[in-house]
Amino acid sequence: MGVVLRRGAVVVAVVAGLLAAGCGSPVRTGPETAAETAAAAVAARPVFGTLVSDPDHSAEEARAGVRAAMVELSWARAEPVEGRFDVGYLRGVRADLDALRATGRSVTLGLGLHDTPGWVLGRPDSRYVADDGSVSTEADLVFDQRSRTAAEVYLRQVAAVLGPRDVAAVRLTAGGSAEVLYPGGGRYWAFGPNAQGGSGRPSSLPPNPLPGWRPGDPGPGPAAVRAWADWYVGALADVVEWQAGVLRGLGFAGPFEVLTPGVGVLPADYDAAVEAGLPPGLLGTGAAWARFYSALSGDDLVAYVSSVADGSGDDRGCAPDDARVPVDDPAVAGWSSTRWISRLAAEHGLSVAGENPGRRQSAALDRAYVDRSGSGMLATAVEQARSCGLTAFYWAHDAQLWDGTVPFAAYAARIRG
Repeated sequence: MGVVLRRGAVVVAVVAGLLAAGCGSPVRTGPETAAETAAAAVAARPVFGTLVSDPDHSAEEARAGVRAAMVELSWARAEPVEGRFDVGYLRGVRADLDALRATGRSVTLGLGLHDTPGWVLGRPDSRYVADDGSVSTEADLVFDQRSRTAAEVYLRQVAAVLGPRDVAAVRLTAGGSAEVLYPGGGRYWAFGPNAQGGSGRPSSLPPNPLPGWRPGDPGPGPAAVRAWADWYVGALADVVEWQAGVLRGLGFAGPFEVLTPGVGVLPADYDAAVEAGLPPGLLGTGAAWARFYSALSGDDLVAYVSSVADGSGDDRGCAPDDARVPVDDPAVAGWSSTRWISRLAAEHGLSVAGENPGRRQSAALDRAYVDRSGSGMLATAVEQARSCGLTAFYWAHDAQLWDGTVPFAAYAARIRG
């Protein structure tokens, strides 16, 4: 179906136009043609692509209709020592970007913040701390302004070498994670000094509403616990908006793909967790997408399903009347992640894009990954991308289309459909 939009109709047209045109310059949509352009973009969706695209195969992929590509940076490789950049590495990424664009493909950029340099991770207060005192292996760009400032220096260098106007879209994450998530393990990761009210908290992030309180402890009532949970999930929206703001200032025109995996914590489960005082569980990752997207703002943001065809909701796609289903309707408990996030995108006037799970997620998904039948991951992902009106879909990953795992010809045949 075509996702029902409110304020995002023109954004859909721009996203699809950017990708289809193979460049980072917005298509022209004057007042007299905006509706026609949006309608054409919806009809043409999705644009198909690959993740971590290999320039050596790009011409063949482009001829087969794979029009989008993606390159991934590594902060650790680009800045192995604070303030000392490996310009040769960045120029190599730039050469790959140019080679992909030369074959007529658009290029989406992964920032690689989650591949964080050791010198950042070695700083005081640079990692998440959980409610049980555990310290994460991931950098904390949510609560630590010093880490954000270091990332901004890196992003300025990226913009200087790669050229922001040659990038069609940028992927946004939580910074330390490859998706918009806190670390796993069922804990809550807001117990470092800055998250608890320290001076190093980013000014854009509201202060902790219950400093000193730990999920599961008695004391605050449901209203106070909900305020804490909303703040905790909203902090992920803040780190996404910080990245988008920095990139806009550096000349990246967007769109910005917000990587949100899985169904996450549905509204009814969120309410139950609040009533129970936030017991350990999935909410610790922050994956409460209804709450997250309601806290997010920006017409150049794209709700990005980083788990298309992940087996959730019997792998069913979208239905034409999904936008009329209330987000707290019990029926959504049986929806796939693609259907659910597409519904939330409709609620907030955002377009939708996505990718399938990569290899080595689980035994079941690995079997589905190589299943080339009509019920395998490839067929299911393409069907979900079409029925849910995704503007773009990327196969994860390009290498597996050429190493014998899934033949590229199978992908090409599916997208011809």
